[in-house]
Amino acid sequence: MEAQVTELFSFLSDSREDLRKLAAENCAGISKSTDLQPLFGLNDGAAVKKLMEMIGDHPMIAHDAVTAMVNLSTNKDLIKHFNNDAFIASLVLSIIMPGSFLADLCCMLLNNLTKEEEIALKLVPEVDEKEEEEKFKLRMNPSLLAERLADATLTEGEKSESTSKKQRRRTPYLDNLLEVFVPVSETVQASSSSSDYVDEQPKAKPTYNFLAGVFANVSMAPGGAKALRSRSNVDNVIRLAKLLPFINHEGGWDSIRRGGCMSAVKNCCFDVQDETTGGLLLSAELNLVPYILLPLCGPNDFDDEDIDSLPEDLQLLEPTKTREPVVHFRLILVEVILLLTSSRPGRHHLRDLKVYNVVRALHLGEKDEEVIDRIERIVTMVMGDEEAENAAAAATEVAVTKAKKKPAVMQVEDDDSDVEEGPVIEEIV
Repeated sequence: MEAQVTELFSFLSDSREDLRKLAAENCAGISKSTDLQPLFGLNDGAAVKKLMEMIGDHPMIAHDAVTAMVNLSTNKDLIKHFNNDAFIASLVLSIIMPGSFLADLCCMLLNNLTKEEEIALKLVPEVDEKEEEEKFKLRMNPSLLAERLADATLTEGEKSESTSKKQRRRTPYLDNLLEVFVPVSETVQASSSSSDYVDEQPKAKPTYNFLAGVFANVSMAPGGAKALRSRSNVDNVIRLAKLLPFINHEGGWDSIRRGGCMSAVKNCCFDVQDETTGGLLLSAELNLVPYILLPLCGPNDFDDEDIDSLPEDLQLLEPTKTREPVVHFRLILVEVILLLTSSRPGRHHLRDLKVYNVVRALHLGEKDEEVIDRIERIVTMVMGDEEAENAAAAATEVAVTKAKKKPAVMQVEDDDSDVEEGPVIEEIV
């Protein structure tokens, strides 16, 4: 069998298009077998590298090649062969290119590959910590800007260096991916995660839902979380703010999209005790807490006297308002709140927003023991005295683990190029 498969690999680079297509189709099929996957790693991953080159081939050939790579990327021993700058660039281009036939499939592949931190960080721009700190100070104290402008006396050499740095900046992959992820049409919201193809053209626009898993994977690395808390090179908006609207279950968003965004938000909250990070997470510009609280609210949760003290977004909720139905998602949301309680400014901020009223109502109807435990921890932190809080705060981040993402395992029917409706990302804590 090994000899036959090895012979099959030789046709992946054949000059005849029909033979390459047949070879790619067969590779897509055998790549589902965990017993045969190691054969793709022989000779320093020669077969994997040939498949990587085929991403620029005829669309139908590229489709089968990417399908095979999605399956192979679930094998940890093969991930190292995908760690190639040129290939990652091609993969991102296939996702962001308008009308891309392979966009969703490549999103799945990138989701799997970014489980490897080294690959995830290829998407992330280098963050200038001093520059970010200066930006934060100016946001917190605008009067400093006038002083800074008055004292600005750059020499010609300094001006030239500053201009050179700006010219060297390019749009990082992370911003490219966020740009296609955010502007989603209503038709995409309710569409399936799989794609249907007729005459080599997709019936529907790409959903880009699996990019949420990419952002969650990126946020697992400290550098990735810092990048998400920084501003986009495209529009100067905080990158994390672009993920917040997809948290609410009543927005009609796919659960893959929602779960990935929640996990990314949670992972970005582990450094809340840092002054710069904490200031950003609690800022009115980001408006994080109301986005987290809204899915946890049900209908008629609050008395009239409580409503006026709540954030504006939580006032006058519709009678048909429902609470987040997925237990695991509720757990992520309450853990985000719990992480914010680990700093004194965070606790004061949560008190000001009357978070206790929301978690109290949630506690009354909650049945999951883990969620109940997190709610009770929040109440202890928010409603207790400062001495008790300080003792509990030290254990808060220990009690909450980072939200990880399992790779999406894609299986493809052998008799057609259609993607089987089965890829799943499963969130674990």
